[in-house]
Amino acid sequence: MNTTVRVAIIAALCVIPLSAHDLYLRPSTFRPAAGQTIRVEYHNGDSFPNSEVPVKVERLRDAQIWSASGVQPFANLRIEGPVTVADVPAPNRPGTFILSSRTAPNFIELDARKFENYLRSERLGDVVAWRKQHGESTAPGREIYSKYVKAIGYTGAPSQGFDKPLGLALEFIPLSNPYELKAGQALRVRVLFRGQPKTALAVEALQAVDGKVSRHDAGLTDSKGEIRVAVAGRGLWKLHTILMERRTDRKDADWESFWASLTFDLR
Repeated sequence: MNTTVRVAIIAALCVIPLSAHDLYLRPSTFRPAAGQTIRVEYHNGDSFPNSEVPVKVERLRDAQIWSASGVQPFANLRIEGPVTVADVPAPNRPGTFILSSRTAPNFIELDARKFENYLRSERLGDVVAWRKQHGESTAPGREIYSKYVKAIGYTGAPSQGFDKPLGLALEFIPLSNPYELKAGQALRVRVLFRGQPKTALAVEALQAVDGKVSRHDAGLTDSKGEIRVAVAGRGLWKLHTILMERRTDRKDADWESFWASLTFDLR
């Protein structure tokens, strides 16, 4: 193996802990017919709208579809190439539905440089500042993380229920139905952490349409945990945010992070 190839492999391995980060749901259709079986894919990574690596099935929890017809679990969870897949029955009644799931907490440790780069890339400047103030900037990052994913769709026509809190540790709550927005309107969302509005969280919006991906810095949530996201144009949209807090019991880790995403598709 020549030196150039060896260096390239080492460089690729060095970024693995910082890739395959975000997790989100991408159903085969956001507008299924009543009773239709939906193929729901867990996409894992930073190559929106594609998945880089599958998430382990044994780490998935509370995989469900919520609608006026009730709550149904995902079925036949499995890995197919770079995606984790489930079969989900669409509601038999017209209206909005919400797909949701979460992961069991997982531990990761990064050296100081990688951890700082990760914090800055996710706009967790408060954690960077805390580590500097407390003399931990050169310490490795010992973190427990969990992820909370939602997707909104509908059968027949959009309806109420889009703003239903599902009790996830961190979740986006639309305050307006994304499928009823008119041209020029922004999507109002609230971010809840353990059921309470969370302020000063950085929200990113990504749009994929016709093979092109656009990133939009939506800003920070306000004192009510709310933010207005300019979802101008059609395509697959994903909202993304992360909250990280210092753990009181640091036997297993020093920090705990919570990741949330919300996907929907506009025509």
